[in-house]
Amino acid sequence: MATSWTKWLKRATISLLTVIGLYLVAALFGSIFPANPYWKSPDDGIELFIETNGLHTGIIMPMRSDVHDWGEFIRPEHLDSPTLYGSHILVGWGHEGVYRNAEHWQDLRFKDAASAIFGSDDVLLHIYHLNYPQAYPYYRRSFKVSEAEYRLIVKAVEERFVLDQARQPLPSSGYGNGDLFYRAHGHYNAFYTCNNWTNDVLRRAGIRTGIWTPFQGGVMRWFPEQ
Repeated sequence: MATSWTKWLKRATISLLTVIGLYLVAALFGSIFPANPYWKSPDDGIELFIETNGLHTGIIMPMRSDVHDWGEFIRPEHLDSPTLYGSHILVGWGHEGVYRNAEHWQDLRFKDAASAIFGSDDVLLHIYHLNYPQAYPYYRRSFKVSEAEYRLIVKAVEERFVLDQARQPLPSSGYGNGDLFYRAHGHYNAFYTCNNWTNDVLRRAGIRTGIWTPFQGGVMRWFPEQ
């Protein structure tokens, strides 16, 4: 009996390591090969940013521009401190349990991690308010898009908001006074992560990025430091 159990455990371990290895190889190649390989950032376009905290990525957009006004969805009164309403917003999408319960990764709970890996429809948009952001090495990089590309980015983000009968989003408290969670659409799993979402928004707008990027590095590599 002990021998059979040992063999089963060995086979299970090998199978798990094989799956993990294939996943990491796919993530590597998915981040190397580009979607929209001929895209070029326009010189006089709308300035956006890609930001990472080392695990998550998000897109920074102006609150108001000639193309779009986010004030229709994201209002000062949603914040506990409306004076923190920003000139820009940093938008990310992700798993609710991980977002709410693990502001710091040492707080991550096993059940939230398991739910994120195997799949959950409990997802949120996370929005930070920022004032006049600047590019910084390593974690925030700027790029420009055309008006047509920005409209597609806006459309992809807006589609994620869950709206009430008055067609207004559903905000809830974030980590502090300057950020909020909004109820969102989507299905999170190991094959469609927060970083895949960021990448997907950009890819749908025709911007050059990787074909599959579950990790933040696969997104950031397409936006070099300037």
